[in-house]
Order: sequence, then C-alpha cells, then structure tokens
Amino acid sequence: MLKNSYLLLLLFISCLLFVNCSSEKTYESMVRGGLSSGIEADSLFLGYYFGMTVQDFHSFSLEMNRRGEITGFTKIIYKTEALSHPATMEFYPTFIEGKITRIPLTIGYDGWAPWNEHLHTNELIGDLISYYAEVYGAEFSMIYIPDIDRQAMVSIMGNREIRIYPNSQSTVFVDFIDLSAAGNS
Repeated sequence: MLKNSYLLLLLFISCLLFVNCSSEKTYESMVRGGLSSGIEADSLFLGYYFGMTVQDFHSFSLEMNRRGEITGFTKIIYKTEALSHPATMEFYPTFIEGKITRIPLTIGYDGWAPWNEHLHTNELIGDLISYYAEVYGAEFSMIYIPDIDRQAMVSIMGNREIRIYPNSQSTVFVDFIDLSAAGNS
C-alpha cells in the first residue's frame, strides 16, 4: 500500500512538472509570436521611432535640445516627471543601415539614495512596467533571455520588444528592440 501511494505521488509530481515545463513561455517563442502577429509597432518615446534615419534623429534631437526638453547629442539626457517620482534617463540609439533599430537606455530616480527604499530599482521596475502598460498596452513576463544570459521583464508586441532589468543599485536598464530589423532577432 505504501509503495503504491509513493508511486502515485511520484506520478502526480511528474505530471505537474511536465505540465509546468511544457507550458512555460520561452523567449524564443515570444519572439516568434510577436513577429508572426503582423503587428508593426514602431513608436518609442518622445517622438522617436524605429526606422527613424540618423539625419532625422539628429535634427529632431537638436530641435528638442533647443527647446530645453533634452540635453546632449551623443548621449541624450531626458528628465521625466511621468513616473511616480522624478527620474532621469540616458540613451542613444543603435542604427542599422542608417535607421534606428534599438534604443538602450538607463533610468534612475533623481532622489535615489541607499536609505530611500521607495526609490530603489525594484520600485522603479514596477513603476516602469505600469507606465509602459498604460502607454503601450504592454504586458510583461519575467523570462530568461539567452543573449544577455539573465532574467528580465519582457514585453513583445509585434516587432517591438521592451526589456527591463536592474542595471546597478540606482538604475534600471530598458531596451527597446526592433525584432524585425536584421541583426536584432
């Protein structure tokens, strides 16, 4: 009787593991699903978009700089009030064949200090996920990403991937990637 109970328990646990493992999303399946959806999502933030040419990027950034909305040219710095606390982001796009295909950025709350627990990166990650869900309708999943060998919060809508993960004690890394661009998927 004890042996049968043990075998039954072992069978039950094996079934649970099989169901959980086989239904788990993989990064690759998310990418395939996004690209096969037919959705073309090129809008990013501040008016930047996938496919923007180098010349248009520089002209647009120069105009925004003149208006005092951003600073910098080879590294763009933007102060935002869109989150629950003031934050600063720094970014510069990656261009393939003269067009934006990726914008990696770092962002941190301006008032971060080790003793300000409400401004730590885990709070910022939650804030960013809520913000991007509102702005883009993004749904995030914690998933392992092979090319960076780490877990990250990932949203894929069509060709636009957004990755979010801690960069340091005070900043978060956000990466907007055009999965349809050669060299990005």
